[in-house]
Amino acid sequence: MRGKFKTFFRAKISGFKGFAAGSNSPESLRKERRVIFFLVFSLTLIGLLFVYESSSFYALKYKGDPAYFFKKQILFFIIALFLFYGSLFVDLDFVRQQSKKALFALLVVLAILPFFGQKSGGARRWIELGGFSFQPSELLKIFFLIYCADYCSRKKIFLKNLYYGFLPLGIILVLICLLLLIQPDLGSAVFWIGWFLLFVYFSGAKIKHLAVIIFGCLISFFFLIGLYPYRMRRIAAYFNPFADAQGAGFQIIQSQLAYGRGGLFGVGLGQGSQKLFFLPAAHTDFIFSIIAEELGLAATLGILFMFFIIIHKMFKISQVIDDKFRKGIIFGSALIFFLEVFINIGVTCGLLPTKGMPLPLVSYGGTNLVVHYLLLGLFFNASKKAARSSYI
Repeated sequence: MRGKFKTFFRAKISGFKGFAAGSNSPESLRKERRVIFFLVFSLTLIGLLFVYESSSFYALKYKGDPAYFFKKQILFFIIALFLFYGSLFVDLDFVRQQSKKALFALLVVLAILPFFGQKSGGARRWIELGGFSFQPSELLKIFFLIYCADYCSRKKIFLKNLYYGFLPLGIILVLICLLLLIQPDLGSAVFWIGWFLLFVYFSGAKIKHLAVIIFGCLISFFFLIGLYPYRMRRIAAYFNPFADAQGAGFQIIQSQLAYGRGGLFGVGLGQGSQKLFFLPAAHTDFIFSIIAEELGLAATLGILFMFFIIIHKMFKISQVIDDKFRKGIIFGSALIFFLEVFINIGVTCGLLPTKGMPLPLVSYGGTNLVVHYLLLGLFFNASKKAARSSYI
């Protein structure tokens, strides 16, 4: 019964049903890869436009230059393109061999970050390098992904075994979550738990083993919420933001006002008012709200559709890869994009509790942009062999 459910769900999430038999031809796959890149590039350009739109007044007041954040994002975009191109030619087998060392080195950095990292907003999550802030935890999207793809491909037959397959990987997840909680960054820990559960489930882990992690996480979640009062206020604001309209509920109220003002076609490009110091993090976590206000529901649905096409095609391509390691990279990358888009837009709409997560490719953030282009480079690299295969 479980096998039938998993097969059905995989088919649904990958969108296989309804495609013609010839849609998996080599030429068709190359076209889909080109569509993905075109949409990614288009979303980045939209992001650059709205980084300027949403940050210009803030940048003028605090940096003395209305294009301050826009210029930095342009610079990171150029860096991201170079790294994307370079990652297309990386030897994935060599990367696979170095995955343990790379993840270990990153965990060491995360362990010392609370003592030496740059403090901002009550958390130490950044490293200052030459005037630029870098968030090491973003690299988990590369290193942890590669490690999990390698582990699950090598030990696929053991994943159903709690002690020899599932538990060792679960311990790494627990360690990562502990390091994130020290910063503190509960939201990212929850993100990685969700990603991990989905990834290992579709790699062959048993539901009862996943249930143990879910149960443990729920207990820890309630404990950690009670440990920090501001988290309790956020949860309360999620259910009733107007109970603390000037405090924990302020951000989500302003975001919903932006959606309401935008209507179907928006108030006009550059005419939005929420970016005028009403909506905090307007150019980062809540940039989608600014798009909704200025361009309206029609534009936001268009952007959502672009993300849907990208993620759908990534999932679909993952299903035609025979190499388990490369399949893991492609599927894991698609899963990261899916969860990030779902969480960011869910937060801005008020469907999820407030969590600081940028919208991939669109929100301001140099580390975030570079890492996502590296992810896409790994995706294209891993699917390169499939594009040449005659059996696809």
